[in-house]
Amino acid sequence: MLNNSNRQSRKKQITRDLLKNAFIDLILEENNVNSITISDITDRADFNRGTFYIHYQDKIDLLEDLYQDAIEVIHQSIIEPYKNMNKVFFDGVIPSIELLFEYIRRNKRLFRCLDRIENHPDIYNRLEQFLWNLFNKEIHIERETDAQETEYEIFLSFQIHATVGVIKYWIKKDFTFSTKFMSEQLSSFYSDKVIAMKWKN
Repeated sequence: MLNNSNRQSRKKQITRDLLKNAFIDLILEENNVNSITISDITDRADFNRGTFYIHYQDKIDLLEDLYQDAIEVIHQSIIEPYKNMNKVFFDGVIPSIELLFEYIRRNKRLFRCLDRIENHPDIYNRLEQFLWNLFNKEIHIERETDAQETEYEIFLSFQIHATVGVIKYWIKKDFTFSTKFMSEQLSSFYSDKVIAMKWKN
């Protein structure tokens, strides 16, 4: 049974979720976050303006909550397959990549919405920064190549930009390909070696 504190916390989260969902709906409809007002958001969520200001300072504060939700989705997809494990060896499709695409598809309204936002630090820049911090401070990727042959930070920059680039492509293609296909593609890119280039006639 929930105590009063838990009930209040749950009620607060439900209200915040309704406000966020209303904001997402409006962004997807308007394609212009700057034209959306607090009244638009509260009307859509069926709240009054006072309720909004209990939870958020302004529209930018609400937008930041959406960005944090998206980053948390990515974080969970990377961490969840390896709970209580100190080291993981990869062979074939990388479990966290498969989960990454599943989580993004499950939250595709959120990612579609953030993809459309202009004049704010975009979701892809934030995602790159998050991954950089994660793989620089918390997780180390071991490579088959001798560490002296390639600089780790350059390697990491390549991997992060490639991963985010593929995610961006998928979102902008409106999730045309399946999560299985995308995870297989990205996993294969990590191991593929370019052997030549030729000019198209």
